[in-house]
Amino acid sequence: MPSDLFAGGYTGRRVLVTGHTGAVGGWMTRWLVALGAEVVGLSRGRHAPVMPPPADVHSVAGTVTDAELMRHLFREHRVETVFHLAGQAVVADGFTEPRRTFTDNVLGTVAVLDAALTEPATRAVVVIGTPAGGIPAGDTPLAPYAGSKAAAEAVVAGYAHEQTQRAAGRATPLAVAVARPGVMVGGDWTPGRLLTDVVAAIRAGSPVVLRGGDAVRPWQHMLDGVSGLLTLGARLMCGPAPRRSYAFGRPPDEDDRTSAEVVRAFLRAYGHPDWALRAGGGTGLDRLTLDCAVATRELGWKPVWNLDRTVAAASRWYHAHGRPAALSEATDAILDEYIDEGRRAGAVWTA
Repeated sequence: MPSDLFAGGYTGRRVLVTGHTGAVGGWMTRWLVALGAEVVGLSRGRHAPVMPPPADVHSVAGTVTDAELMRHLFREHRVETVFHLAGQAVVADGFTEPRRTFTDNVLGTVAVLDAALTEPATRAVVVIGTPAGGIPAGDTPLAPYAGSKAAAEAVVAGYAHEQTQRAAGRATPLAVAVARPGVMVGGDWTPGRLLTDVVAAIRAGSPVVLRGGDAVRPWQHMLDGVSGLLTLGARLMCGPAPRRSYAFGRPPDEDDRTSAEVVRAFLRAYGHPDWALRAGGGTGLDRLTLDCAVATRELGWKPVWNLDRTVAAASRWYHAHGRPAALSEATDAILDEYIDEGRRAGAVWTA
């Protein structure tokens, strides 16, 4: 792995990744280890990981809401950089488990930032956000998941406040920011995710049933989202960024496709172009964009893969899933290809 990626900001760095056995965390830890970081990963440990973490990762079982455990981890490992990815990330689960959603996403963020604030070695924390918009005005209902993520961003703002930092007696300010990637695909196995449900239907020999087939989202490969997080983390290690929140989505109108179009493209790449697809429509107004212009201008970040390249890589990953050796090989190859294509496309990888 070339040492100039992200200005060499992760070589020898002690990094904590919460939720390291999840989809985003799996790609994140793999990339960090390849960059030469000393990675500590925290996860509940209740389920098999999406991707087994590299042997170099020091894995700890626990929850981010355990404030005592978080303080112990930061002290024991003298954590320098944090990527807080853990939490309840399924929108539908927010309606059935609102208490857990708010507890994990809000109190978990509090516990991470509180431990970071009191550890002198910790210099930067990146909290993963959501592509969803802010709190709606008036009496518009708010889904528990969206509410929990909005509250978590308010927590970040509170811990980033200079008076909070001053009261903690820090000699060096703690740089804290929110990274808001797009809707990431290409390396997940969580029920309710777009491509996960497609593959599950194919393996079960069932038609793919897609509700809201006309919904438009800022689709991107997992690695585009992770590269945004890594770019922001490297920037924060140099001090506070110009903004507290950055969107790592797509340029306006680029790959502006509906969920049904994404699924059809994936079915072609996966080798089942004629698989039965039942795609329900909607109001035609379900559209979410996430412009990366500010991240490009201020951090030098831009996405690497278009949607066709994304679904091609996703197809390879899902074909390999279930065979550990093949999955590891495919994941490493996809990461290498992403980096290589990013360089040739002129993506800026330095902080």
